[in-house]
Amino acid sequence: MLTGLHHVGYVVPDLDRAIAFYRQTLGLELDRRVDGGPGMGAEVAVFRLGDGATGIELIKPTGDSGPFAEYLRANPAGGLHHVAYTTAGPLTQAAEQVKGCGLQLAALTANGPIDTAAGWRIVNVDPAGTQGLLTQLGEQ
Repeated sequence: MLTGLHHVGYVVPDLDRAIAFYRQTLGLELDRRVDGGPGMGAEVAVFRLGDGATGIELIKPTGDSGPFAEYLRANPAGGLHHVAYTTAGPLTQAAEQVKGCGLQLAALTANGPIDTAAGWRIVNVDPAGTQGLLTQLGEQ
């Protein structure tokens, strides 16, 4: 079902500082910096690696509520928030396979895939079934 690493998502306390690190220290080019979208309460910066198929998503909460703000309160220095994997077939099919394994889709994508501000189409797998780490399945 999984064919590779799609992207990793990091919640950061200072988006400008994180972007500078990835650009100046690691030499990556910023792909986009956007508002996370309605109800997300976050600003997002995206970097792509190699052939552009794998990405790094930096997420900074823009308010005091919501899942990213809660994560940052629990992890003030920031940290790994989620890992997304590329799927072999269509994302809707992969979501059904996940459910067929007894896993549940998580909030925000419980009804199926969504398009994100980062430019990806994803589904979230409930961390209760994935060793506590929010796991995503993604399409380009």
